[in-house]
Amino acid sequence: MRILFHGPHPDMPTGYGTQTQLLLPRLKALGHQLAVSCTGGQDSHPSYWNGIPVFPKTPYVFAGEDVVYDHYQAFDADLVFTLLCTWTLEYPMVWRELRTIHVTPVDCDPMSAADYSVISATGGTPAAISRFGESQMRKRGLDPLYLPHGVDLVTFAPPKDRDALREAMGYEGKFVVGFNFMNNDRERKNIDQALRGFAMFHGKHPDAVLALHTILQLPEGWNLPPYLKHLGITDVVQVSPRYELLTGTIPPSGMADWYGACDVVLNIGNEGFGLPAVEAQACGTPVILGNWSTGPDLAGPGWLVQGQARWNHKHRADWGFAFTSSVVENLELAYEGAAKIRDDARSFALGHDINRIVRDHWEPVLSELA
Repeated sequence: MRILFHGPHPDMPTGYGTQTQLLLPRLKALGHQLAVSCTGGQDSHPSYWNGIPVFPKTPYVFAGEDVVYDHYQAFDADLVFTLLCTWTLEYPMVWRELRTIHVTPVDCDPMSAADYSVISATGGTPAAISRFGESQMRKRGLDPLYLPHGVDLVTFAPPKDRDALREAMGYEGKFVVGFNFMNNDRERKNIDQALRGFAMFHGKHPDAVLALHTILQLPEGWNLPPYLKHLGITDVVQVSPRYELLTGTIPPSGMADWYGACDVVLNIGNEGFGLPAVEAQACGTPVILGNWSTGPDLAGPGWLVQGQARWNHKHRADWGFAFTSSVVENLELAYEGAAKIRDDARSFALGHDINRIVRDHWEPVLSELA
């Protein structure tokens, strides 16, 4: 088939960019003809990525909706997959002219009314990326495909010499809590509870260090430096290099080292999938997730923070709101038990190997759609 992926440029270091980068060569090897219609990462000029055509977005309309129809026609595509937050699409009539599969992250309960509205208005077929998302779509009366995310388990693997890596990073004798998040949202990631919970945990365990993989200040997110100072943990926080984060130049191998050096990764947001949870476990590091959205699906041998429902007016559904006390409780459990389950964490991640995901899910779905 001739398949157009409407998503970020494959070299963009985002969740969907990562999935595009992993999927394209593997689907090409199955004999499919592929192209990318950019939602970001390339404006106003075409190019090629590993021999695969990349069509640009324009500066005029968000997510390239003004040219996706033209890209579809120019490539003579048989179908198009959208890889973005489905609810952000604003021009449903464009998609009604195309054979569309919406790869849709679901992070609330029930499925976002905004996502459902786009799928209904465009006439596209939904594809869930998690079992949680699949169940929420079925509650809305949809019959989704199932196309979960995957991880490159060759790159994301336990460190060959973890002790030497930790010594080089200044972590020798420390209990390292990793927190990897995009600081462009003030509510969805439960950032306040995660940081406050760590501060309370650190009060009891002065050997604890917080490794933040995020940009400390963004207009849409938190201004973190004064908050870290308020919590009294500035001196025990290590932040990934700002320039490399801003320019997207930290390679996957660098991220694997970051995950592998941590003792536990804390990500308690509302996630449509939550790639860091699987990437961390692939590197042998267990995780603490929220007991909502995809947390129970992806926690593996790790731990689940408790919380309560919180209404999201935009999506007309509930997000999970973490209890800070439960963050502290689970950090205590990790402090006692994380070292014992590193092999189990890696074993859990094997189920999300990208080669297995393509073989077991993408290949049969595409054969059915052909």
